Amino acid sequence: MQKIAIVTDFDGTLMEQDVGNILMSELGVDAEPEVVEVSGLYREKKIGSLAWIETAYPMLAYKKREVDEILARVQLRDGARDFIAFCKEQSVPVTILSDGMLYYIQQILTQQHIEVERIIGNPITYLEDGQFQFGVQNENTACKWCGCCKASVVKQLKEEGWKIIYIGDGSSDYYGSGFADWVFARSSLARYLSEEGTAFYPFQTFRDVMDVLVANWNEFVNGSASRRLTGRVPAACKFPV
Repeated sequence: MQKIAIVTDFDGTLMEQDVGNILMSELGVDAEPEVVEVSGLYREKKIGSLAWIETAYPMLAYKKREVDEILARVQLRDGARDFIAFCKEQSVPVTILSDGMLYYIQQILTQQHIEVERIIGNPITYLEDGQFQFGVQNENTACKWCGCCKASVVKQLKEEGWKIIYIGDGSSDYYGSGFADWVFARSSLARYLSEEGTAFYPFQTFRDVMDVLVANWNEFVNGSASRRLTGRVPAACKFPV
């Protein structure tokens, strides 16, 4: 029986744009002094995304209308819809794993008529009465670096016996991809992996991903596809003992 699953990032991966960054920029959040300060610390790797999220995202409170107007303009990455359809045809579950805001992920997927098996992100949303609800996904008591602990999610899937194809583009994906079997990477994730000599499949669109998967699907299913990773665990990731 096939036991293979897809885990894909959302911002800058499944989406053409980094939706969270667009919201912060267009609504002026990234210009607020507190956010400017934590953004600098984040770029210098002195803090993780958790501290940045706790500072920036509460500033979206009471801005649902403005947020929704921006969400109506963003786009899926080229080939993403066909990729999701391919996964459904192959009965391969897809998990969207994001360090972003659950509200905009669900809104966009609904607008685009995209359905996946699971969506995991930071539980930041607007309630039915318009009130703002803030939270983070990270329940990893041993590490509070990321808002969403992608490493914990992928690690759990591996422990359940899944072979994981991970698709991502950013720094949080570096941690999540550490527990995957194969990685498709672009942007800063590709740069990180190249610098450490880790094998991956580069991509710019999901048509690139499809080209590799369709041509080698049997090998991915049986585990023999090239560039498979073994034992790569990011040193920064820690878990309860």
